[in-house]
Amino acid sequence: MKDEQKTKPVLIQELVSLRYRISELEQSESERKRMEEALRESEKRYRELSIVDDLTQLYNSRHFYHQLKMEINRADRYGQPFTLLFLDLDDFKRFNDAYGHTEGDQVLMRLGQVVKRCLRQTDSAYRYGGGEEFVALLPMATGKDGTVTAERIRTEFKNEIFSPASGQDVHVTVSIGLAQYKPQEDMKAFIHRVDQLMYQGKKNGKDIICSE
Repeated sequence: MKDEQKTKPVLIQELVSLRYRISELEQSESERKRMEEALRESEKRYRELSIVDDLTQLYNSRHFYHQLKMEINRADRYGQPFTLLFLDLDDFKRFNDAYGHTEGDQVLMRLGQVVKRCLRQTDSAYRYGGGEEFVALLPMATGKDGTVTAERIRTEFKNEIFSPASGQDVHVTVSIGLAQYKPQEDMKAFIHRVDQLMYQGKKNGKDIICSE
């Protein structure tokens, strides 16, 4: 009996110690999970920053080529249509020369916002080459569908009002070329085809949409 009574405090102490260790392990596991979650969020943010243009908050050219390859592969495999839009600000150099690059950056930002508003959730937009050119990928869209989207962008952006100087309101326009992907078409040839349509629009008077 005496031996049993002597072991009770020891058992209680061991139990308390064990519970304390379990609590420490639980806290450690919880902390580990929090750190892992923070690491995942940091990695996600890094990936986003590496594919997003700082000024316009659209995707950058590197991500555009990655996504375009995916859409081409999907189109060739399943026969699904998709359309590419090329957009270029009209007389943007003249605007920058007149009002400065800070005001020019505002134009680029606003165009990015307009393009985002006009696209479907499945579409994506990119700043192309870091200048005043933009591109948009429209999966599951024919050339006719793309024309509707392009007209929406052109009209909405033309209605935007800029005030680069006191008491002066300015409107800026954009020329757009678009084309639907042709099965088995070379990627560079496809890009060149749409780019040339955009430049054709500029030659035809600007502020217009040019398609095949």
